[in-house]
Amino acid sequence: MAGSAVRNRSEIFTLLTPRGPVEVAHQQWRSHRAKSRWEEVWIARRRGQLDWRQPPSAPEAIGQAVLLAAGKHPAWLLEVAERAQRELGSRRAAEDAQDRGGADAS
Repeated sequence: MAGSAVRNRSEIFTLLTPRGPVEVAHQQWRSHRAKSRWEEVWIARRRGQLDWRQPPSAPEAIGQAVLLAAGKHPAWLLEVAERAQRELGSRRAAEDAQDRGGADAS
């Protein structure tokens, strides 16, 4: 039986890290059960890999994708994760403006 859930995934975008390019997206889903909540995760993978890493936060997803050891994150990882969140926010804002017929664009 196929999964019965509603899913939303952002566009996949590529971020450059000191360990190479990483593809990142934000994903939400919920089941069809009554009163189910939306679950949100960041997903990331190194370019060319098939499997996505799927922890709840952007720094953890990117860190797992580039095979960083668990523990304290390096400064560059936090900067890249912040850039991913900004990039996603700006893309969503542009999509929302386009969905409204460009009313905010004028």
